[in-house]
Order: sequence, then structure tokens, then C-alpha cells
Amino acid sequence: MIPNVLLVWPPYRGSSRVVLSFLLLLFSAGIFLLGRRMRNEIRLPRMGKILGAIVVVIWAFSILTFLKINADLARYTGSAGNLGPIFPITVFTAICTFGYVAYISKRDGFFASVGRGFLAFIAGPMVFEFPFLLIVIPTVRAHPILALIFLTPLFAIIFTTLSMLLFSKKVAITKYSVYFYGSMIFVFALWALDGYSYPSNPISFILNAISKVLGFACVASMFPPRSADISTGILRESQKGNEKVSSN
Repeated sequence: MIPNVLLVWPPYRGSSRVVLSFLLLLFSAGIFLLGRRMRNEIRLPRMGKILGAIVVVIWAFSILTFLKINADLARYTGSAGNLGPIFPITVFTAICTFGYVAYISKRDGFFASVGRGFLAFIAGPMVFEFPFLLIVIPTVRAHPILALIFLTPLFAIIFTTLSMLLFSKKVAITKYSVYFYGSMIFVFALWALDGYSYPSNPISFILNAISKVLGFACVASMFPPRSADISTGILRESQKGNEKVSSN
């Protein structure tokens, strides 16, 4: 649970809202253009066992550190813990993402399907959290030392969680994942017009929830279905065959 002093952030006001929205619109447009230019999915390298073990240790240590600091900050600031109004949507979407990725991976065996579902389950919120924090941090009215102590393990969790996607040999950057990510940033731009405010009103709540769901969709689409793998393999084989024929 996060102390209220760091969870509830003040909104952007005045011209800063327009500037933030404009920059996010430009960023989302660049992402959409990148997705449109993609011809094939980009397979990501699989992480080695030694590096993977180091990442898991750092990940677990960061989570424990974050929970301890979170509890200490709650006592220090005198604020009660708060999961926020979007938490139920996050949990529901995470479960749906786990089920989807596990289902499309079922032909590779039980452990592979569950493992990929778990990776999507934990990585989904991190796709949202990283740009979200970069936008929110400048507005947070907290002591710099307290903010640094709180954010250091949080960013470590984000980076290690996202890097754990490389445990799967099937993970790839697909056209759909790029489009979903661009859509999330576009919703951020709309949210910025409302000041990128805390989800205490219907508009900010809906935009926050939609962007969170799009973050999970981005991760889910990084695990292309088996049928897509088969069709890609057939296409590559046919291309190789055409090259041989033309060379002869």
C-alpha cells in the first residue's frame, strides 16, 4: 500500500496541461508511425540463466525493500495505506491477461503457458507505470529525499519486471504491441488535458483505467499466437524457396 502523500499527486494546471498534452500527442504519433512501418515482428533475445538469476534476485530484493520503505513512510507521514481506485481494474485486467496468454500458449505445455501468463501478469502494469511516473514525478509535493527513497526501488521493480519478459523465447515486439502502446500514450494525452489529475472524478478515472488496460494489452500482444508463428515460418520458407528458384 502506498502512502497518500505520494499516491495523490496534484494535477497539471494552466498552459502546462496543453504543453504536456501536445508532447504526448507527438510521441503517440511517432509510435503509430513506427508501427505502420513495421513489416515483421521483432524477436527479442532470450535472457541467459546467470543473468536471469541476477535479475530475479534484484527483483525480489527491490520488492521487499519497496514494501519495507512503504510501511516506514506510512508511519513517518502518518498517512494510511491506499491502493487507489484503479486497483480493482488492475487486478481484473491482470487476471484476464494471464488467462489469455496462458491459453494461446497451451500447445507448448502447462509450465510454458503458465510461465508466459505470469510474465504478462506482472509486466502489464509496468508498461503503464514507467511513463506514468515520468509524467507524475514533477508534480509530486514530497520531500526530495523521501521521494528518492521511495522511487529508487520502484524503478528497480519496473525495469527488472520488464526485463523478465526475456525469459520467454516467444516474446516479440509486434505491430499490435506498438499500436497498443501508442494508444496508451494517446489516452495519456487526453488525460493531460484534464491536468493528468488523480482519478477522483469520472473523466480522470475512465482515462486512467483505459490507459492501464491498454498497457496490459501491449504486453499480451507481445506473445503472438502459435498460428502467427506458423504462418510466419511458412512465409519465410516460401521466401527462401523463391530465392533458390531465382538463383537457379
